[in-house]
Amino acid sequence: MNERFARAGAIALVDLAHEPEFALGRIRIRPAHCEVVAAAWRETLEPRVMQVLVALARAHGEVVSRDDLIEACWEGRIVGEDSIGRCIGRLRKTAEASGSAFSIETVSRVGYRLKIFESGALAADAVESATPKPDLISENVAPHPFAARLLSPVRADRSVVVFAAGALVMLMAGIGLWWLWPKPAAPPTEPVTSVAVLPFVNLSGDPKQDYFSDGFSEELLDDLANNPHLRVAARTSAFEFKGKNEDVQRVGLALRVGTIVEGGIREAGTRVRISVRMINTANGYNIWTATYDRDLSDILKVQDEISRAIAVALVHKLVPAQPLARHDRIDPAIYRKFLEAKRQRLVGDHKNLSVAFSLLKTVTAAQPDFADGFVYLADIAYQLEYFESGKRGYYISVVDEAAQKALSIDPYNGNARLVHLVLCIETENWSGATADIGLLRKNNPGKNALAGLRRYYEIMGFLDESVEASHKLQSLYPPSKRKIDVSINTLLLTDRYREAIDDAKDGLMRQPAATWPMSYLCDAYVGAGQLDRAREIERQYRAAGGDKPFVDECDLRVDIAAGDHAAARRILKNWEAEFPDRIPNAADIAIGYVYLGDFSEASDWFERSYDRHEMRFFDLAPAFVDGAKYRTTARWKALTQQPRFKAWQAEHDRIAAELAARGGAP
Repeated sequence: MNERFARAGAIALVDLAHEPEFALGRIRIRPAHCEVVAAAWRETLEPRVMQVLVALARAHGEVVSRDDLIEACWEGRIVGEDSIGRCIGRLRKTAEASGSAFSIETVSRVGYRLKIFESGALAADAVESATPKPDLISENVAPHPFAARLLSPVRADRSVVVFAAGALVMLMAGIGLWWLWPKPAAPPTEPVTSVAVLPFVNLSGDPKQDYFSDGFSEELLDDLANNPHLRVAARTSAFEFKGKNEDVQRVGLALRVGTIVEGGIREAGTRVRISVRMINTANGYNIWTATYDRDLSDILKVQDEISRAIAVALVHKLVPAQPLARHDRIDPAIYRKFLEAKRQRLVGDHKNLSVAFSLLKTVTAAQPDFADGFVYLADIAYQLEYFESGKRGYYISVVDEAAQKALSIDPYNGNARLVHLVLCIETENWSGATADIGLLRKNNPGKNALAGLRRYYEIMGFLDESVEASHKLQSLYPPSKRKIDVSINTLLLTDRYREAIDDAKDGLMRQPAATWPMSYLCDAYVGAGQLDRAREIERQYRAAGGDKPFVDECDLRVDIAAGDHAAARRILKNWEAEFPDRIPNAADIAIGYVYLGDFSEASDWFERSYDRHEMRFFDLAPAFVDGAKYRTTARWKALTQQPRFKAWQAEHDRIAAELAARGGAP
């Protein structure tokens, strides 16, 4: 919902989707694709970095001030020198990689200037292909003797010429048919260490037991994903193939993986039989197969044995066990409750989360040595805190206790450390958050560390770094049809509405029982200016029984975008009456008044949000409030001088210095 504007006389806003391609010396810039292309090299830039490059190129060698860069690339938002410096640093690395086709000069106290060292546009064929095409005719290659006779200036016998011409026509026709004839698809080139765990087949004969086979598959997937030697397809990608009898090569191509793990589960009473096989997607051959017939109380041990066997088979070396690994035995009834809680959690609505929370309270009470039970209890308590803000203190204490318990059982549990990081952020424990980030980088350097960095950078106002962490997280997974695993929220915060629309639609398709994607879809349609579609989503959302705060927020955003301020104000007044029982965050009300231009009311609610220790205050206020005018008000400036805000600012500045020292890499 960021309102686009351009300051009179300033450099125009950079809209990458509509920027034409252009050349910088021997390289070509494709803004819409965020690509820099040369004859044998190409590089993809982050959207913000590409915007800065376009803004500098527009100046044709003149100096571009920092203020103009902010207007053109950040739409006038308040950003620090570190954000601009990071983009300039990335462009300088690109310049080096291009063979110094250009450089960026810093003009002290003024801005930046782009210098081009080579002139001339790229040839079209150099842009289209990164490899040179072979010559069809070369003066240095001697012709075949028969061809030489045909090409000789000496007069030939007419019959020979006719025969030769006919032969040449037949030869060329044969080459043409060979060229046009459909060729078999090239086999996948993905390494075998890229893996997809397909949903295990429920062999019990009872569809109601699908939660068990699905849950086991997801647990096995999580175990493999924590192995730094493997690249594992995300659940949302792999579970697309549930119930489909697809050829393994087609699955491998779709998920871009070299190995498929599949199997079946039959559980009855206290026994479980699990069959597993790994298949090479390039040739369809089995890599490894095994069958486990065990007591159901050994399910955790079996799961660990399977994940380690898969890793050993693919990596070809023993995988060391982590110290203090999780407990090997679990009560079968408790394990079933755990898997059912995970199924309820996937839906994500208030009602389902409440059911999951109740189940996990039972699980952790009955199985106090099961680390994952405490991990998911903490995660769901954190989510419920939003819906039941009146019980915030209770849920925060549950998160704290459960996360600490999980880490005491398994200090290397990446999910537990991630939940603890979120708790530190929620309670403004910045030193604790910093320590958790360090431990995640050391012990869980893959998806857990990147997921933590994504959230940490977001709450600290480093949106570009948050998006980059999201991209790196996505790169760990072979892609599905869309990047649903990248946070839709980061797409919205960086105005990438088309991608957000696609991902939210994908979320609805994958989880038809969930209503949460409708909230994102509404925001994305509003941001893209498609208000009629946003209205339709709001109606569908309400009819589907979506949670009231999210439905009302959709309605509010549409009213504001449509200019119906009276309707928007009525919604805000209703929110005030329902606060805090139905509307949990004062910051959300404050943002509504900022959009309406009522800065006095906005300040009242921002001050209340700050006093209530709402993390939503830091989520929205520092970086994401639309309208630079509000940030110039005396009451907002007074809030920024409060002790807790200063502590947030100090952590922000520390991260900025750390990023600068690392050259901007998350």
